[in-house]
Amino acid sequence: MRVTRKILGLTALLACAGAATVQADDRKFTYSYEAKTLPPGTWEFEQWATLQTGKDAGTWNTWLFREEIEYGISDRLNASIYLNSEYQANSGVPGFDDEHRFGFKSMSTEWKYKLSDPSTDAIGSLLYGELGFSNDEYEIEAKLVLSKEIGRFTFAYNFIYEAELEQALDEQPVWRWEHIISNTLGASYSVTERFSVGVEALDVFRNAPVEDHKTHAYYAGPNVHVSSGAWWATFTVLKQISFNGLELTDGDNTKWQFRLIFGVNF
Repeated sequence: MRVTRKILGLTALLACAGAATVQADDRKFTYSYEAKTLPPGTWEFEQWATLQTGKDAGTWNTWLFREEIEYGISDRLNASIYLNSEYQANSGVPGFDDEHRFGFKSMSTEWKYKLSDPSTDAIGSLLYGELGFSNDEYEIEAKLVLSKEIGRFTFAYNFIYEAELEQALDEQPVWRWEHIISNTLGASYSVTERFSVGVEALDVFRNAPVEDHKTHAYYAGPNVHVSSGAWWATFTVLKQISFNGLELTDGDNTKWQFRLIFGVNF
């Protein structure tokens, strides 16, 4: 896949960049948060790019972009603003009309409060809340974040609940709820101070009560993290999987997910 090769090439280029110490707020994972916050009075910019691709038939590519500005209010409390946009290109997928569009999707505000530190306490913990809104969609997201640093290893677990209220444009526009419950896991090993490798896992359960439609998908795959002083980057590849010979893959979800997050501290 040409897009995938470009992302992998970018990651390799970042890995070869100059050296410096790892920042305290570097993200070792792209699907899991760690129980870390920015130092008070500091800022960070993050650029997200997520590709969701692959269906049982036809061509499906969804690009999700997020631009984030985060500020450290205190050593425990951070606040952020996101801009979210989406590019959708699909053709020949059963049950979906062919689409080719790009546009602004929503704006979000995120708040993080650190309860305990992953490096000095028995386990790091953090509470996360996010509000998203646009003309036809509202979203509430809450996370319980747990992480721990043990020597060169970093571990993270997130429990995530999302509620989305979306205006469906049928014959008469109506508002519909969708509830999403996710669990994420991550493990990373620091090969050097500025280069880490790891694995991530994700399960996503979606329930749209009005349509009586439910989906559940499991993903797992490798990641890589690089850092050089004022910037860092983390890239993850996830593939939808099944367990113990049971066919648990869900055709409503994409077969692959790729995510790159690039951060700059200032």
